[in-house]
Amino acid sequence: MRDYRFARAAEEDLEGIVDYTLQRWGVDQANQYLDGLEQQAQSLAENPKIGKSCDDLGTGLQYFPYQSHVLYYLEEPHGITIARVLHESMNPSLHLRDGGPL
Repeated sequence: MRDYRFARAAEEDLEGIVDYTLQRWGVDQANQYLDGLEQQAQSLAENPKIGKSCDDLGTGLQYFPYQSHVLYYLEEPHGITIARVLHESMNPSLHLRDGGPL
């Protein structure tokens, strides 16, 4: 079974998402959102080609939306490595560079 892992920068993104959601909408919503995001990550690991290429941001980098966030990832032998989890309103070119934060 293919799997996913989060790069350090993506883990920090998740911490920020959880903190914001906890403060704004509470524990249940934070857990629900995080669970859904992790389910999406597993789906991408199993079917990495469903994402769209964004080589202009990093060689081999792909992206796929999840609700109001976008997962940026690289296909790896084990599955995928998620480089960043950015809000849809964020400019990814300010947060991703070729060679990326992996």
